[in-house]
Amino acid sequence: METCDIKEIAIYAVITNCDRIKSSEEGWRPFKQTFKQRQFLREEFHHLNVTRVKIVTLYYLLDCTFECLRNTLCLSINIAVSRGEDGKLWCELLSSDKYRADAENYSQNMSSYHLFIPSPCSSSPCQNGGTWIPNYDYNSYDCLCEQGFVGECCEKAITSCKEMYDIHRSDVTELVTLRLDSQPVSILCHMGDFGCGDGGWTPVMKIDGSKSTFHYNAHYWRDYEEYNLLGGKTGFDGQETKLPTYWKTSFSKICLGMKIGQQLRFIAVNKQADSLYSLIADGQYRATSLGRDKWKELIGSQGSLQYNCNKEGFNAVCSWSLNSKARIGIVSNNQNECSSCDSRIGFGTAGNPDDSNTCGNEASQSGVDNGIKHVKAMGYILAQ
Repeated sequence: METCDIKEIAIYAVITNCDRIKSSEEGWRPFKQTFKQRQFLREEFHHLNVTRVKIVTLYYLLDCTFECLRNTLCLSINIAVSRGEDGKLWCELLSSDKYRADAENYSQNMSSYHLFIPSPCSSSPCQNGGTWIPNYDYNSYDCLCEQGFVGECCEKAITSCKEMYDIHRSDVTELVTLRLDSQPVSILCHMGDFGCGDGGWTPVMKIDGSKSTFHYNAHYWRDYEEYNLLGGKTGFDGQETKLPTYWKTSFSKICLGMKIGQQLRFIAVNKQADSLYSLIADGQYRATSLGRDKWKELIGSQGSLQYNCNKEGFNAVCSWSLNSKARIGIVSNNQNECSSCDSRIGFGTAGNPDDSNTCGNEASQSGVDNGIKHVKAMGYILAQ
């Protein structure tokens, strides 16, 4: 929008309506009186190209402002600089104003003046690209925020589904734009209790146990590289994904889910961290204390583990390099030590008995509690 001199001619338009009723004792008397006043500023040789509410021809500029005040749809005015042959000025009542309209719709025009009502929006209160919506009746404004921002002045960036839930308290799962390091990322926020507790849950990863994408040794566990962002919009399906939330979203609770066939089961892990990356990337073991039975709930009635070791948490690894390991999960052994583990339940897994199973349950024949198992699952990791 171009800068220019604004001629404040102190055009004050005032209208008063007085409705009357008739009383048998008193005759006509006032019943309701309305009073409306506006100050208009004139910006010379300018024109706003928006939808017109009405076009009239009048003798005086002030009459044009009265027409605008009487019309509840009128927010600003274009008026002719000079009179026509009939001695009148054409006057356009407009449905918007220069604060709401696109900048390219407001331009210099030597044949018209633009009249507008001073707005509190002129002080630019809305932040982060928010649009000012003036309320002239109360000399106030609202901010229409860009996606990913909230607040009276759009001052707060939404960085997690938990924040979105805490603001709106809605259990409706919806596609949300998060602002991660100021970058917009569209993510399907899972709202409400679907197995891990109430609130908003931010998706982090989805892992197909039959694929090697997120094998224990895959670089994705150790870097800031995303994988298939579209998978973050599609819910609990078969699309693998690694989202920027892996290294950008802090949490106090993790939700872990596995889908085997049509059965989808979840467990929650209480763990405070700056990100999932901070728990995993350095390869250091970090323990949890859910217990082997809780991990087996992810698999359901098929779940099987050996009885000993039961090392659980993040980067759970037995000392022999070819044996079971999990980026998130539990590894177990038939012997009373954690060297040659032959069973596991987890996410980002590898090692014997089946190194190709990257998410699910593996259990050998030695000392297992529910038989030999080779269960490849679709895994889901969310944070709150």
